[in-house]
Amino acid sequence: MLAEVKAASARGCEGQPLLPGVETLLRDARGLGLGRAVASSSSRAWVDGWLRRHGIHELVDVVVARDDVRRVKPDPELFLLAAARLGAARAACAVFEDSPNGMRAALAAGMRCVAVPNALTRPLERPAVDLVLASLAEQPLAEVLESLERAGARA
Repeated sequence: MLAEVKAASARGCEGQPLLPGVETLLRDARGLGLGRAVASSSSRAWVDGWLRRHGIHELVDVVVARDDVRRVKPDPELFLLAAARLGAARAACAVFEDSPNGMRAALAAGMRCVAVPNALTRPLERPAVDLVLASLAEQPLAEVLESLERAGARA
């Protein structure tokens, strides 16, 4: 039964398009000289396959997956390892997250968190984050970074 559930889930995910704004955000971050990481509670095989299927694997510097850590989100270990592999201080990191557990992990890691809830996670209760966007296409990355900077100055 578990194999059937995994197969059905994989089929459902395969047909999903890349969310609006993802590629632009990654390209803009690269243009600004910012490191880019994916930190996922999914397996490395699934994450790498998804990144390649959508043609954005080359836009990511670091991939950290459940295979790389002992604990996954809401534990901050995935984000802390991604920051270490990027050579970035945790306070200099901005995390874009769709799930409340991921948001909790980012905040526990001492990182800025931008919530970008999807159709499934939008109705869920989420922790207080630095910024909430309806979509990654809602604002250019430079504006998001300015908003995070202003939020940090108020904190």
